Amino acid sequence: MGLFDRILNARTQVANLLDSAKLNSVIERHERELMNEPRNLAALQELSLLYQERGEPHKACEAMCRSAAVYLDRQDFEQALLCYRKAERIASGEMRLDVWRKLFDINYRLRRYEEAFGRARQIVEHLMELGDSARAVDFVNAMPELGQKDILYRREIKLLVGLEADNIATVGSVSGTWQRKQATVRDPDEYFPELTILIVDDEPGILNVLETSLRALGCQILTAANGRIACDLIKAHQPAIIISDLNMPEMDGSQLFEWLRSQPDHMHVPFVCLSSADSEAERMAAFDMGVEDYWSKPFRPMEVRHRVKRLLKRVRPPVDLQGKLSQVSLPEVVQMLETGRRTGLLLLTHQSEEAKLYFRDGSILDVEYGAARAERAFFRLVGWTTGNFTFRSVAVNREPVMSLNPQQLLMEAFRRFDEVEHIIAELPARDQTFICGDAFDRAPEVADQIAQEGEFAANIERVRQLFDGSRTLDQCCDELRDDLETLLLVQELIAQKLLVPGQVIEL
Repeated sequence: MGLFDRILNARTQVANLLDSAKLNSVIERHERELMNEPRNLAALQELSLLYQERGEPHKACEAMCRSAAVYLDRQDFEQALLCYRKAERIASGEMRLDVWRKLFDINYRLRRYEEAFGRARQIVEHLMELGDSARAVDFVNAMPELGQKDILYRREIKLLVGLEADNIATVGSVSGTWQRKQATVRDPDEYFPELTILIVDDEPGILNVLETSLRALGCQILTAANGRIACDLIKAHQPAIIISDLNMPEMDGSQLFEWLRSQPDHMHVPFVCLSSADSEAERMAAFDMGVEDYWSKPFRPMEVRHRVKRLLKRVRPPVDLQGKLSQVSLPEVVQMLETGRRTGLLLLTHQSEEAKLYFRDGSILDVEYGAARAERAFFRLVGWTTGNFTFRSVAVNREPVMSLNPQQLLMEAFRRFDEVEHIIAELPARDQTFICGDAFDRAPEVADQIAQEGEFAANIERVRQLFDGSRTLDQCCDELRDDLETLLLVQELIAQKLLVPGQVIEL
């Protein structure tokens, strides 16, 4: 580091210390105000933001819950709900369970029985995950009646705690087959987004079949037409497994294997040989040289996938950090990785959805969630309060695309959450059904105007799908809580009468 860099670094550290001292001073002033006036909403709400900025989510959550309690005493249930929903995003452990109980109670008092049922289910599932079935049973037995669908709601929740038997086969039932019903949710242990597979073959058809078959494992798939090209890819990407044909031009499979074993950084990478030569002598010679496995052509793609999956499980790096988002919130996980200056991949799974966050030295380089990338993907993930997370320390070979550091990302996510709640609160007739009106063709123009003012483009197709007459406006808004721009579009479309009240369609 040169003299100029050292001076610049020292100035940055001094500026950070001054900012930190100023932040601490403001926090202490608000804390003193609350000692004299514990129900001061302005001080409580300001403190919740300041605690988040200082990286203290537990204290921020406590301030939000105290604000909610003040609103409850004033019978302002909507504002209380807003505060508890904000707290839910950063709460963890027992505190999150308390927040869910409050959300259940308020929705019940407002006779929003479907929302209350959703919260009851969250509470019971969380307690069962903790192995605390006694508390789960107590909660179910004390649960008040939830409207006309109470019998259905209660049966589903009782099934979760085992108070009612479901009509499913027991584990010990005789089946006479290895085939079982496949799980609808992907097992994170059988998904490998942090690993790379290299396939080498001079036949494009073989490359295509193998790539298609192995894509379901979540790996990055690289292909090469001969050993010479494969050498360059191995140096650049460090694959976890190499699957190579034997007979190829320029450099064949055996020559590629010999080169691999001469490279200190790659000599232990499992090497699988593909060949149409299925003689016993050829197989034994390959195994004697150290080849991991030998697959004869033609092969069965499904069988290949299972073989590769077993290899990947063996070579993947160990898990550094894992848990449930119901117990440790995503903001807490991000802050732990930032504080520890960790490098690797954070995998999130929620029901049938999954997302990947790439870290280097504690900073988030990129985020992938469905079609969304970078900041937009991150803002949608902060709303996940259930699901699983797994972090593995691996080399991350990608360029940074995030413009904000982790703390700035979290603060912006909470700002967007506040804006979403404000928009929803101002929408008219949320208990009514809205549909696309005759003039809905003008929607792209409105979306373009919003796109010029905001960060991201609104999703018109998502609006078409939601406003099909089968949902109330409130239900549509719930689906859009993670998409501020599309919610802004809905607000404007209603104002311009491009979304209009319509009849409920029973599906």
